[in-house]
Amino acid sequence: MAIGLSRERMEELFLQYLVEVFAHAEISSACVKDIVITREKVSEAGRKAFAACFHDLYSDIDMSLRVCLPKNSSVTPEDYLKRIDRFGVNEDTALGWMFVPVTQVYRIIFKNGMRYDLVFDFEYSDDAVLDIGEIDTLEENPNWPMDNINRFWFIQIQALGKIYRNDYLIGAHLANMNCNDTLVMQMIMRDLEHGTSHHRYGYSEELEYVKALGKCPYKSDGPTFTRIADSIYAAALAYDRLAKYFYPQYLDRSDSFFDIWEWYESYERATTDQ
Repeated sequence: MAIGLSRERMEELFLQYLVEVFAHAEISSACVKDIVITREKVSEAGRKAFAACFHDLYSDIDMSLRVCLPKNSSVTPEDYLKRIDRFGVNEDTALGWMFVPVTQVYRIIFKNGMRYDLVFDFEYSDDAVLDIGEIDTLEENPNWPMDNINRFWFIQIQALGKIYRNDYLIGAHLANMNCNDTLVMQMIMRDLEHGTSHHRYGYSEELEYVKALGKCPYKSDGPTFTRIADSIYAAALAYDRLAKYFYPQYLDRSDSFFDIWEWYESYERATTDQ
């Protein structure tokens, strides 16, 4: 899927997402950069909010949503937060996402290139009636939970954004984290194969991400960008291969990731040529 986001297209997608958010009756308002958005003023307030948070095409949108829950605890905040899929976040629409318990933030990258940090602020009412239903999920593999997979792909985008903003320190740190994730997957696979987590000697294993090094088509005049980009690219290819061991029905996500990368690269070329 070719991605051709412009500032105008990002604003349009943000306004569309607000409409989807306000389709849930329990959402009373959204807030971005201290700008309060209600369902009655999605277009007007939404445009102001987008303008306030837009920096460049790598920008994410930090948004808090005010949610009214029943006072009788029929739906708790913990229950509600488990249903991020109600906000369009699933394997068909999103590349990756993660929940940060300390800050209670959902960090999301959609396949269309839009990034959000969502916080839910709860209030309670005796009159509130809410049924959030049940979610159909894949059977979890306890050896490698799906949360790991969704988090990996979000961090891939984080790393990518950092190197395109010239933050090579954090970009390299995130890239190394994800390369290390592939090593942990391989170590678990080895333990399962041999029935033990104790190995006096290794087995001269091939490292999946190392096998993919040198394949990244995106380079720059500086060696640092090129080196980090190569690690990010290799981690993506390796992760798709390894994830199928834990989830045979897993569908590759690297193509969607590379679509976003190609858009980042084309944006970088366009701004450099100006």
